[in-house]
Amino acid sequence: MGLSKFEVDKLIEKLRNDYRDYSARYNPKWFNLRAYEERFLMAIENKMNLEGFVLAEIENFEKIKEKFESRRIVKEPVKKFSEKVDSIIEENLSRIKKYPFMPLHESAGVEISHFYGAIKDFTIHYYSVLWIISTEQRQKMALDRFDGKLNDLALPRGDHPPKRLQDHINIISRPYSKEIDVEKDKNEYLKESAFILHDIIEYCDQLLAKRDSSMELPLNFEKLYVEDNKRVKIIENFSELTVINAIQKVKAYALGIIEAFRLKAFKK
Repeated sequence: MGLSKFEVDKLIEKLRNDYRDYSARYNPKWFNLRAYEERFLMAIENKMNLEGFVLAEIENFEKIKEKFESRRIVKEPVKKFSEKVDSIIEENLSRIKKYPFMPLHESAGVEISHFYGAIKDFTIHYYSVLWIISTEQRQKMALDRFDGKLNDLALPRGDHPPKRLQDHINIISRPYSKEIDVEKDKNEYLKESAFILHDIIEYCDQLLAKRDSSMELPLNFEKLYVEDNKRVKIIENFSELTVINAIQKVKAYALGIIEAFRLKAFKK
């Protein structure tokens, strides 16, 4: 199976940093960052397969370093390309594995399964607390809008996954579906989820900007109207926190998901 889009993007950025580093430390003519950027832009313009592009570029970079080292200019040990790829993939997996794994389909990727676990946990056990913090009508209207999106993206329907993820499973299950179609839909799901997470983060910032003395008080769970098992977990997560601390915790969890799954760019 080929590399995922986020792995390809990571390799492209890693190679860019390598060119920049070797150019600055050793020889800008040998390690020409500008030439690499021009080749990358040409690949984008010509709609080339970026996985093939970056693999070829890394192989070329390794050859340049090998020639450079043969002249005894560079004396640092160099990792094999396969080791670099394994290291990058392992680094990405280590960031997302802290979130629950929610199996979707035998052919569904590890990334989307952990992402589902992350956004589900956030929606049920963190985001819900905003309903007992938000008192103004305008704030509640915003939460209603968030609820609608999160219901489709993150909340299971009985024994079935959320509607949006069921659509993804349907694409995976089609006998004529291509891998590129599955990858494209997965990225679209991640993008849709990132948009709503960014919106919630902005909403938290708006609440924090209106800071007043009442927000220094401990969080009151009397108006937390959720199922008992969910209520217990939410109270456990936010026990003894002030209103301000609770808002900050919701924001931090949403930011953590965005950073772990590298979704910072997907913001309206």
